[in-house]
Amino acid sequence: MPVNKEAFLRYRIIDRMLRNKYKPFPSMDDLIDELEEKLGKSFSISTIQKDIKSMKEDELLAYKAPIKFQRAHQGYHYTDPTFSITEVPLGEEDLDAIEFAAMVLQQFKDVKLFAEFGSAVDKIFNAVSVSSILSEDELEQMIHFEKVPYYKGSEWIAPILEYIKQRKSLLLGYKRFEAQDSKMHLLHPVLLKEYRNRWYLLGMLEKNNHLVMYALDRVISCIDGDISYRHHHQFSSKNYFQHAYGITTFEGDPEEIVFECSPLQAKYIKTQALHQTQKLINETEEYARFSLKVGVTPELIMDLLSFGASVKILQPETLKKELVKRLESTLAQYK
Repeated sequence: MPVNKEAFLRYRIIDRMLRNKYKPFPSMDDLIDELEEKLGKSFSISTIQKDIKSMKEDELLAYKAPIKFQRAHQGYHYTDPTFSITEVPLGEEDLDAIEFAAMVLQQFKDVKLFAEFGSAVDKIFNAVSVSSILSEDELEQMIHFEKVPYYKGSEWIAPILEYIKQRKSLLLGYKRFEAQDSKMHLLHPVLLKEYRNRWYLLGMLEKNNHLVMYALDRVISCIDGDISYRHHHQFSSKNYFQHAYGITTFEGDPEEIVFECSPLQAKYIKTQALHQTQKLINETEEYARFSLKVGVTPELIMDLLSFGASVKILQPETLKKELVKRLESTLAQYK
């Protein structure tokens, strides 16, 4: 570890100990013990004395820390209890929350969209880690994140985002999975949407003003549309996605989906709702009944099928028939 960074770590540890209202007036031995435990090496009294002197007097650091030795308690303290070497003093819970957020951000560092911001992500992560003084090994022992996979098409996010920000039309080369050839779509980009580690573009087609969703992993090209940008006169992201399930657009009004499940399955569904419109209709010892108000989309059907026999659809009838059809088709593959 470079000397300058190690010294900075020591200053932060000392600062936190001097601000710890539950263990006031840490002694020199207390400071050394904590530093050795956190940084995994030995420190002399003279090193810590120099650190305290630097925190108080070093003009380059500009801390001007009001550190005093209190003989009555045989320990150190800040004469100003509100002082901190950080501009905005943070409590333990604040640091824990920020560290958790930084760790989440760290998972996206190698995704192409964030590649150009990688150094900034590292700076944030390192700064927060310095505040908490947790090693990477300690973090891995306490929290394990699902790794963000590489996503084909993520290279289009930055340029498309620029089109949206600049309010410019674009000509999108797009090849559907089921199509033999790609097609060009002249559209006015509206927003980017992430859904289950995949990115999508919502755009308004120039030819008919319809809003259409495009998966970025199927984009072939993206160039300037050379026409004036137009807003969709009725679009509101809040209203548009209020009853949307997944990323598939749907026509008409949302439907009320009613389903039953076992009491055990209900506990999972209550703690992680399928959709923001989810409501618990009633609950007994034998079953729980829920409702959703959404458009019937392929994503909804796939999620409902994933529950297997633990969820039963009660309405609408059209959805029940579609699920039966798909289950029979699946069963037929194993006969």
